[in-house]
Amino acid sequence: MTDHPRAVPSAAVTGLRLHGSLDLAEIADIALDAAVPGLADAASVFALDRLLRGAEPRKASPSDSVTVRRLGTCIGFESEQAAQKIFPVGAVIVMAADSPYARCFRGAPLVFAEPGTAGLNPSGHGSEEIMARCSSVLAVPAVSKGQFYGFVAFARTAGSAPFSDADTKLATELAAGVGAGIANSVAMQRQRSIADTLQRALVTAAPGVPPGIEAAARCFPAQGQVVGGDWYDLLELPGGRSGIIVGDVMGHGPEAGAMMAHLRSAAHGIALTDPEPAELLRHLDQTAGLLSDPVLATCLYAVIDPAGRSCTLATAGHLPPVLAGPDGTTRVPDLHPGQSLGLGLGSYGQARVAFAPGTVLALYTDGLVETRTRSFDEGILALRAALSRQDGHLEMACDTVIAELAQLHEDDVTLVLARCP
Repeated sequence: MTDHPRAVPSAAVTGLRLHGSLDLAEIADIALDAAVPGLADAASVFALDRLLRGAEPRKASPSDSVTVRRLGTCIGFESEQAAQKIFPVGAVIVMAADSPYARCFRGAPLVFAEPGTAGLNPSGHGSEEIMARCSSVLAVPAVSKGQFYGFVAFARTAGSAPFSDADTKLATELAAGVGAGIANSVAMQRQRSIADTLQRALVTAAPGVPPGIEAAARCFPAQGQVVGGDWYDLLELPGGRSGIIVGDVMGHGPEAGAMMAHLRSAAHGIALTDPEPAELLRHLDQTAGLLSDPVLATCLYAVIDPAGRSCTLATAGHLPPVLAGPDGTTRVPDLHPGQSLGLGLGSYGQARVAFAPGTVLALYTDGLVETRTRSFDEGILALRAALSRQDGHLEMACDTVIAELAQLHEDDVTLVLARCP
């Protein structure tokens, strides 16, 4: 028997690389690349299945079996395809409480001579031959901040020396990086689950279109987010009029979503009392100032009066609307910009503009027109050009405009199109 030279990348570097990844497959790949053939002839990475299902970490009991999910396997003397077929990724395996794989969760890493077949639950397609070639196995728990998140199994064949204390130390450092990576991934999954639950609680059903107007709307959070700070609302008002509110809370994620829900609910309730648009914004600014956490938001309120062929608008630091005529011409009404909500100034102006049948009123948030490479002035010109090319179908126009201007969703994106038939 000969002892092949063994070396792995710097444990610190490996740990940092694993720590920076949130993808479980990538975590496993990085660990396996470091382990085979540097430290072992074969290796597998496993994560505790209950953690991947959302459970909290807890200390293992000596009488507990351990259920794990295989994240990846690398066999130095077999092809990647063969390894995947024999030891499939994603397989859920129950380790008996007295198996060395389960026992490593209750103490130090374990070195043993026989890998066993029941413990690793091979598929049976050539697995017995592979197991028979392993003469030394090392099972190391993947630990992060004192909690167990899985384990890594290393194996050497008869042509290599058994695992030594020095090998075990290297394997422990590598497994710690795996533990940190799984811990980060699990924490991110939990945060996404919480955010998703929050979003379902915060986001109400899409408001119905009031009688007397046609409308279409889209509202998306920024890419990678499940909750955004944008909102819109459509309201039926007395006298055959309709109200449209579009708002944008600064920031992303659950915090912005929670503030958005407060302001959206307040704006809806205030609007139902039928105040002038400027008065609604004044009350909404006062509401923003009463929230427990400081909030900065913009808002635009438009009241469409089909009988009067007009639209009355007021804005609180929001980008101006665009009016697109049926002849393809567009214009931006001259509005006093007002101060953003949350500053406590509470003074807003409003303007009344002509709104002939067939004219489309476009209300939007800055995520539609402003990007890292395009100013909002350029974006508004692009929006006007896009609206001038639409053939009149509002639902299709919404999708087309967003696809042209904000396909990447760098920010929360909201667009509301409305017109009098």
